[in-house]
Amino acid sequence: MDIFSRIKPNVNTNELSTDTLAYIGDAVFNLYVKLHYFKKTSVKKLHKNTQSVVNRNYQSILLDKILPHLSDEEFSYVKRGINSKGAGKYGNDPAYRKSTGFEVLIGFLYLKDEERLYKLLSEVLE
Repeated sequence: MDIFSRIKPNVNTNELSTDTLAYIGDAVFNLYVKLHYFKKTSVKKLHKNTQSVVNRNYQSILLDKILPHLSDEEFSYVKRGINSKGAGKYGNDPAYRKSTGFEVLIGFLYLKDEERLYKLLSEVLE
């Protein structure tokens, strides 16, 4: 059991706001990428590598790669994110909307099925 298993709440993801799922998804994805690129490198290089992946444009690309592999339920969370009020924060920026959908998916899967989350992420980041 890792530390995250001890602090992860047991919640009904349908009861969480889209913004909450996106916020959780952003944090989880950011940590996942940092751990993925952490290989005895300097913090400066780690930050540079992380920033090239944790941004709206790259997350939009990752979502396109993941979409064909999603279940109907997972896709419904992506659509919730894309159509959310928070996704409209930067007007009608398609990359920002898609990245919000991606983050909602990550948040949803982190809370519901971590094994599925890590399987999807490892497929698209390799």
